[in-house]
Amino acid sequence: MRILFICQLNSVRSPMAEGLLRQRLGDHVDVQSCGLTPIEPNDFMLSVMREIGIDMSEHEPLALADLQDDTFDRVIAFTSAAQAAAQAAFEGTDVKIELWAVPDPGEGSLDVRALLNNYRAIRTNIATRLEREFRKTA
Repeated sequence: MRILFICQLNSVRSPMAEGLLRQRLGDHVDVQSCGLTPIEPNDFMLSVMREIGIDMSEHEPLALADLQDDTFDRVIAFTSAAQAAAQAAFEGTDVKIELWAVPDPGEGSLDVRALLNNYRAIRTNIATRLEREFRKTA
């Protein structure tokens, strides 16, 4: 199975999902992530993923345009803009495109502790959804 996660920047939500699903299913799934306008991985994302034993420091942000010629079984978008872009990029294919609306954890308080808690909450939100959607197969 090939899964693509997409968000705005490929710096927080989609790489989190990529790392979490890869940890959960290992070689049972081919998982990638991308963004509409990719930027370098977010330091808070790297930190909260490291807390649970996932090293995302080697994550290289990709643009949707880098992957639109690939084939995927499922594309999971974290924003409506990412969903619309995926629908346009994969138009005419059988790929299943879903919206898992997840807020930007960087919005709100500028307090570092509050921001880290936002990132942890997003990580937990995504991990819980992945656990429901993707059962580990032996």
